[in-house]
Amino acid sequence: MKSHYISLLSAALLWGTAWAGNDNSFYFTDAAVLPGGQTDIELCMAGSAAGLTCLEAEIRLPEGLSLVCDEKGNPVATLYRNRTTAHELLANVLASGNLKLLVSDIDGHPFSGEEGPVLSFRVQAAETTPKGECHVETVGESLLVNTEAEATYSVGITGNVLITDNATGTAGLEAAESGIEAPVFSLSGQRLPKVQNGINIVGKKKISVFRK
Repeated sequence: MKSHYISLLSAALLWGTAWAGNDNSFYFTDAAVLPGGQTDIELCMAGSAAGLTCLEAEIRLPEGLSLVCDEKGNPVATLYRNRTTAHELLANVLASGNLKLLVSDIDGHPFSGEEGPVLSFRVQAAETTPKGECHVETVGESLLVNTEAEATYSVGITGNVLITDNATGTAGLEAAESGIEAPVFSLSGQRLPKVQNGINIVGKKKISVFRK
């Protein structure tokens, strides 16, 4: 995997930087979690991200949130296969405690679809985390590579995490159904005709809906 990573970066540098400048082509969905609870945060590609083959980012969590790891110490992270083909996900915890993510495909296949979640990673709130809003954020420049092996960067991407006593329910449903023109996706990235029972992504926000 390390040589795979180096070869991708080398290709981007060798073939030039025609895709110049900063292009914030991805975003985090908003999330909510109970103190002491866990939640998944989705990293999504925006509609302008068509043709991307590789994503590399470092993510910093706020105080009171920590990464959930498996028994081997690896971050719990999931790559959504409806958006990828032969892509691989490499997730590591750095010495700083930040999360390092690399999504790549050695054959250069692009991500599928125009918008929606590509992957998720799991976080846990401490029992003592104060209620209110906190933020996950990218550190430095996040590398994006397209099908022409051209590189660009995204900077300053943040996501909102609400620490609350009511992390599920119908919060946000009224706004979602009030005529706001925003695409609705399932967690798997499928476009939905409207908000449905379960967890929806509406206007870059995660909305949990549980109706009888």
